[in-house]
Amino acid sequence: MMRHLLFSGLGFLFAAPAVLVTAQEAPREAPAVKTYEKYDALFDDFDARRRVLVTRFERLQQKERVDPDELRRAEAELIALDREYAAALRLYVDGHAGAKDLMPARFELLVTLSRLEDRLADAVATADEFIKNHPDADLLPDARFVKGQSLFRIQGREADALEALEVFIEKHSERQDADAARMMRVRTLLFLDKVADARRSLDALLKADRVKGNAEAKAFLQAQIDALDWIGRDMPRVDLKDADGKPLQSADFAGKPWLLFVWDTTSSACMGELPFVLEMHQRHSEKMGVLGISVNESQAAFEQWLARNSETMKFRNGWLDREAEGTVIKRLAVSVIPFNVLVDANGKVYRYDVRSDDLLRYAARLTR
Repeated sequence: MMRHLLFSGLGFLFAAPAVLVTAQEAPREAPAVKTYEKYDALFDDFDARRRVLVTRFERLQQKERVDPDELRRAEAELIALDREYAAALRLYVDGHAGAKDLMPARFELLVTLSRLEDRLADAVATADEFIKNHPDADLLPDARFVKGQSLFRIQGREADALEALEVFIEKHSERQDADAARMMRVRTLLFLDKVADARRSLDALLKADRVKGNAEAKAFLQAQIDALDWIGRDMPRVDLKDADGKPLQSADFAGKPWLLFVWDTTSSACMGELPFVLEMHQRHSEKMGVLGISVNESQAAFEQWLARNSETMKFRNGWLDREAEGTVIKRLAVSVIPFNVLVDANGKVYRYDVRSDDLLRYAARLTR
């Protein structure tokens, strides 16, 4: 029996596929790896263990109040299991040349490596290994997809990612996950500063027959195109006061790139975005600024939150009434939060409505 765990997020329309859990921490010392004579036995062992951990992780996420430390421990257990699983799969693949179940084992190794953030290069190499050794396999398109997805997530491999995604789209254009690949291709083009090519790709998607009758997809794509219209425009001037009453202006960042972060401390989505902004500021504060604008219901509530979190907040923030006319929020047409706008050193909008998981990559480009 040929079985595999497919966690690559295939078939999710118009969104870059998500991995359930990816490794963010440094690898720990690997435990002794058990060897297996049959792939089915290996699969069954790890499948049972993973199901237990995934169930626990999902239950924690569903709690009304989640203990962050408990969630991190559960995530770490999943990551550790994936490391052990990848090691066992590699031993099996390397030690069973010619076995009938080598193809699903090699594919399972590919998918598992793609879940580990520090093993993405190994995932790409394993994808190439799969494509070379199993050119007629039913899972060949999936292997090509995971290769493109893995390259997309490796900073500095954007040109390779673009090539891999274009191969997948060309050869498997009718698959449901081809649209996810197309959206990854658009984001990759933007990483490469090929804005005109990204626009053409979005326009082609918007004109596709499968989109014409899908109001949600049309609205999503049109919003992506509208966001591109902001690139290269003069950034509207920011002029307000910070929580200490001191002037807070976009002119403070003259000559260097900066991020405008619009947020609300009572929004769970904004609080989920905040760690990305804090990490970006920590890494690039010498060469890049961050200006936060709170749209909390009241200025007093926001300032009380800042006072309680003064050790965490390392970038300056001001408050604006979200309903007031003429503010930078209105001039930027901000309608949802959190909202990120990246500005280049010349005061031009570099990227508008930036995804949190793209911030660090763009920051690295703007500050190099």
